[in-house]
Amino acid sequence: MKYLSMFAVLAFSASAMAVDCTDCHEKIDVAAHTEMEATIATCNDCHDMESAHELDLELHTVDLTIKECADCHD
Repeated sequence: MKYLSMFAVLAFSASAMAVDCTDCHEKIDVAAHTEMEATIATCNDCHDMESAHELDLELHTVDLTIKECADCHD
């Protein structure tokens, strides 16, 4: 039971930290970016994301895929 509670707290805290990207941006074509094997490094190369966003580097490694981004962010 304690593990279930711990998991629930972690899941809630992760969802509370996630932002809705579509507040500022058009919806990302996740299927196309997944097919291109886009990662956060790719976002920085093509879209200069680092100049506008400060990411928590403990959670967001450069090899994080666009599919994994879409799991937490809309």
